[in-house]
Amino acid sequence: MTARAAVADVAPLLLALDPPQRAALPAAAAPVLSALTDTLGLPGVSVVPDVTGLSAAELVITARLSRVDWSEPVGAVEPLPVPTVVPAADGVPLRCHLSGPADGPPVVVVSACGMPVGLISRWLDRLSREHRVLTWDSRGLFTPEFDDGATGVDTQAADLLTLLDAHGMTGAHLVGLCGGAPIALAAAARTDRVGSLSLWHGDYELGEAAPKTAHQRDVQALMTMAGRSRAKAASLHGLFRRPQALATLRADIAHHLYYPYATPELLYRYGALNGAIMTTDCRPLAAAAAQPTLVVTSGADTTAHPAGSRYVAAALPNAALVEFPTGDHLSAFDAGEDLLTLATGFIADPDPRRHSDQTDPEPR
Repeated sequence: MTARAAVADVAPLLLALDPPQRAALPAAAAPVLSALTDTLGLPGVSVVPDVTGLSAAELVITARLSRVDWSEPVGAVEPLPVPTVVPAADGVPLRCHLSGPADGPPVVVVSACGMPVGLISRWLDRLSREHRVLTWDSRGLFTPEFDDGATGVDTQAADLLTLLDAHGMTGAHLVGLCGGAPIALAAAARTDRVGSLSLWHGDYELGEAAPKTAHQRDVQALMTMAGRSRAKAASLHGLFRRPQALATLRADIAHHLYYPYATPELLYRYGALNGAIMTTDCRPLAAAAAQPTLVVTSGADTTAHPAGSRYVAAALPNAALVEFPTGDHLSAFDAGEDLLTLATGFIADPDPRRHSDQTDPEPR
């Protein structure tokens, strides 16, 4: 992993947090890191000798930057990609990331709310080989502008449709990951500009129709509280500054997972947006989305209950369910070769009948 790639991975955190953030790194890293942040237009990072006194955010920054050999020459530094900005219906800027051939079949990756684009890099890298791939950053979580009155699933689905219009995409395939699955469903239920969907380890509110995991219940309660007011989010945020907040985060991607908890304002906005996703009844959405759909889950997912995916697959008018015997929730973001092969196969031939016999694929 190059120093430039590591710094790019923590760029969202550096831009969101008050500078300078600290990182416990070898002293030799300081001049290299300073040159890189200057070249990439990022706030500087102060190198300190050990982790004593570092906040949770500084610890995840340290963990990511520590995976670099700072003695290696950096060489030419490629600038950070500049997102395309499209205004939403209410004027909130939507930061878009486009890749792949301009004339390729359109695919939109609807990621989990609040997650930096780096979390889905394997999806984007693979799909963009043959497809025109679009994704975007959750409204208000990567820009100063935020509309407190426009946080619902309908608004977030309308953002997706706005982006389809802005980029002239018709017949697009939507890849919905985790909390992105309800947004994809809501968009598909409202338009014929979506040709097909695949929903991966979806986090669905289904009332009494399907159980939730303890994780889903806990996060939904947290989102409801944090999204209630800025004052409430600020009072909760102290918990997320402590190193103990990182105990349940997977170390190699903690810098992505921690992002929407990094500041009180981010936590408030995340609570409002993700809380809306986690409390919106998806049963009417599943009944209304007629497009061919592949629903994927794992019996080993203890984050988003697989029963939710089973219900959605049965409720959709034209869907197939693929349930892997192994693989936790984050394996959907790891995007192993088996998942990517399944996804690209369905995008090329979105007939659920040809995939309905894949109920027990090989373990991941």
